[in-house]
Amino acid sequence: MGTLHIGQEATVDLDDDLLEHVFAVVVAKLRRTETMLLTWADPATRYHQFLIPPGTSVRAEADNQRSEPLDRAWLESLMVAASSNTGLSLDMADLNRHTPVIPTARGRSIRKPVRPTAAAA
Repeated sequence: MGTLHIGQEATVDLDDDLLEHVFAVVVAKLRRTETMLLTWADPATRYHQFLIPPGTSVRAEADNQRSEPLDRAWLESLMVAASSNTGLSLDMADLNRHTPVIPTARGRSIRKPVRPTAAAA
């Protein structure tokens, strides 16, 4: 388990793999000077919505150093969700890790469009 620190205001515990992918998305959005909405529910069943504006300090602490590359398809799904009006849901991201679902907030997940393959053309 690792921890994502967002400014001085919020921390959230995530598994290391999810943490690394979410951190990459948050950093990419902040580098583009884009604001993003991040949502999650904690074990006490509280629902959190956190608006992350450009200039916010973010930090990730993981138990293990990553040895394999990040999953590009999952990163793309997370980026689409982070760019949506409802924001990126950490809960949906974890549940839909290996599915074609975009993990937007409050369960409003949308399916990724299927790209035609060369064989289908």
